[in-house]
Amino acid sequence: MAADWVALTKQIKEANDIVSVVGSYLSLQPRGGRYVAICPFHSDTRPSLDVDSNRQRYKCWACGAFGDVFKFVMLQEKVDFKEARALLARKAGISLEEDAKLDHHRIRMQECLRWAQQQYEQLLFDGEEAEAARVYLGERRLNGSTVRSFGLGFAPGYGDWIVRRSRTAQIDAKTLVDVGLIAQRNDGNGFYDRFRDRIIFPIRDARGQTVGFGGRILPSSPNPNNLPKYYNSTETALFNKSELLFGLDTARHVAAKTGTIAIVEGYTDVMMAHQFGIGNVVATMGTALNTRHLTQLRRYLPKEVKVILVFDADAGGKTGIDRALEIFVGNDLELLIATLPESLDPCDLLIQPGGREAFERVLAEAIDALDFKMNELLKVETFSTVEGKRRIADTLLRIMVAAPETSETSIRMKQDLIVHRISQRLGLMVDTLRSRLQELREQKKTTNRPRETTDRYHEEEAKSIRVAPAPPLEIELLEILLADASLIPDARITIHPDDVDHPGLKKLLACLYRLHDEGLPADEDGLRLYIDNPALIDRALDLQEVGKSNPDTGGWLKRISAEFAARKNERISRDIKEQIHSAQDETAAMELLRKLQTRSAVIGSAEPSTAETT
Repeated sequence: MAADWVALTKQIKEANDIVSVVGSYLSLQPRGGRYVAICPFHSDTRPSLDVDSNRQRYKCWACGAFGDVFKFVMLQEKVDFKEARALLARKAGISLEEDAKLDHHRIRMQECLRWAQQQYEQLLFDGEEAEAARVYLGERRLNGSTVRSFGLGFAPGYGDWIVRRSRTAQIDAKTLVDVGLIAQRNDGNGFYDRFRDRIIFPIRDARGQTVGFGGRILPSSPNPNNLPKYYNSTETALFNKSELLFGLDTARHVAAKTGTIAIVEGYTDVMMAHQFGIGNVVATMGTALNTRHLTQLRRYLPKEVKVILVFDADAGGKTGIDRALEIFVGNDLELLIATLPESLDPCDLLIQPGGREAFERVLAEAIDALDFKMNELLKVETFSTVEGKRRIADTLLRIMVAAPETSETSIRMKQDLIVHRISQRLGLMVDTLRSRLQELREQKKTTNRPRETTDRYHEEEAKSIRVAPAPPLEIELLEILLADASLIPDARITIHPDDVDHPGLKKLLACLYRLHDEGLPADEDGLRLYIDNPALIDRALDLQEVGKSNPDTGGWLKRISAEFAARKNERISRDIKEQIHSAQDETAAMELLRKLQTRSAVIGSAEPSTAETT
């Protein structure tokens, strides 16, 4: 199985020439037998990205981005290795049936959702039952092109429409339950549709794959006031409303160019903004902005993109602002707040005469989240009184305390700048504010139990890779073996993975030995089979690049092996000396001393003479 996986990975790589793949994203220009392009991974002003067809590598000489075709797709599409591999396989027309067996249920769920979206969409455009839905969308001023581009559909009012169609399509009920489309009846006899008499909004992930649905009840539906206006899919392995952003699959590309992304509250707000040519707009799934949303934005957008939260005038400063400020305080994020004219949502504003210009003006006039909060507080607190200032300062400091503490220097610097801003705005001493902030943090520690973070494992693993700079000797060893895998049998005779101190390099060495023992290629493609750590794979590629610049890897390995042996002997001798000093009686100490002298004599006789080394 492992051999098949590595072989297929190599087949996928060979079928995707790096020049062709990079050229499908960027404009390449030939230069000296290679190709160059404007680097997409930093603010490049001249072609700094070098693409080498012979070595199947790319490298940016300005920002240092470097890798193979898999790495390029991972960075460009913001996906992990598995997803990049699947994308390139599809591009080359290569079947991943073996991989599909490993995650067959997830694939069935995705196929089921695609099928359901097609059924709902077809009914909306062609079905007589959907006339009221088409009228409603027309009244909302959404045109056919927009409705089609977002894949909208309609679920009829009777309770088993999707159930009956699934039988014809031979889709099993369990999968439909798993994706949240149907549920079992209370009496246990059969199933019913969860979406009924609703406009269906497909919810797509950032890559454009449908992962769930949102349903809007029709105003003409019987007793619409007794039913939830909007209804989402249940939580599934694919759908989590607390981390998804509606419209991100298209908005991320526009936001990368404009430098801003706006977050609104409704599906139709997003669709209308896109219809009017404002494509950098997304919506949350009825939840406040949280750190999981931020993770999505960080993954798919350049770091410098500013986030603009768009609020109704009557809700701004009340709903979600404090939570958003916590995120702003605790993360490397520029957050702005935009307020809409009173009693208007983005959709209503856009369809008015001059609506596009008005909405663009709202986004352009967005202000810093901290300033927005202070302005809101100053509307209700008396700034001229001592107690009023104290309450404002305390409110802002408590928001800062609500954010998780961090040791990251850039975030701590940001928080210090926030304290300075509060000081200047309220006319309070910085030291006083710092003391109060520390006091509130101490109170939080005594009243709240420590919370385990979901990223604890990954944080610990990341720390283990960054424990200390790797010794040059260990770096050179990996450079040699990654550049010339034929030397692995010689290396393992004298060098054990436990002889390597740096955890990351130790992991790489152990993996190279394992690949060799299993008869698999000991290169970056093989490493990816057992190492699910992109940073470590990147390190391996860098080490390999350096190693290939040395024409005499064999001689290099002999020298390195001798130095490893000397280091190991020195450590053993040091351990014996420590045992001598801590020995409980003279007899034990003398025995250890004889052992040390014998060992020194053997090592001395094994060392080459001066004549042999010159």
